[in-house]
Amino acid sequence: MLLAGAAIFAVLVPGLAGAQDRRQPRIIAPELVAPPPIDGAGLKRADPRTPLSELAAPAPQSKPEDRLYYRPVAIAAGMLETEGRTITIAGIRIVAPEQVCDARDGGAWPCGKRARTAFRYWLRGRAVECHLEGEGEPTVQDESSDAPMRCSLSGHDVGAWLVENGWALAETGGPYVEQAEAARNAGKGIFSGGPSGS
Repeated sequence: MLLAGAAIFAVLVPGLAGAQDRRQPRIIAPELVAPPPIDGAGLKRADPRTPLSELAAPAPQSKPEDRLYYRPVAIAAGMLETEGRTITIAGIRIVAPEQVCDARDGGAWPCGKRARTAFRYWLRGRAVECHLEGEGEPTVQDESSDAPMRCSLSGHDVGAWLVENGWALAETGGPYVEQAEAARNAGKGIFSGGPSGS
């Protein structure tokens, strides 16, 4: 009697009978679902095809890519160390820290150290944005290059700031010749004759 009741219950609940007799899923076309294992040793990368038209070619890069350098430290007016590399600012002649200048009241004053200190105060460890100097073809950022770089700090050209404040000299024929002449005429920076009372 109990057995007949279980059979009736199984008929009334059709999912129960299927649950008791579960089947494993069938694998259908395994060659389409998963590719066969491939030995990568014999594979070679094919050269890219040429563009079908000029419209499909990559757009020319208009300017070199800028890169941020964090926590720079001035080692001279126009030269800084950051992230394990030394960056020289393009378009200027650096005032070395050991350089001395004529003082207004005779003698000499350490204008190189003063120039470096002024540059440090202006940088204050803020990130500078730099790219390798060069025009025409896009410049690839080379981490090992010692080539001068154009840099900006908060939108201000670093080389222009140094020259217009008299803390660096302009390269002959460079972009900062007018700023250098104005700084010399105004007696700024290294042209100031030293701090008062020195």
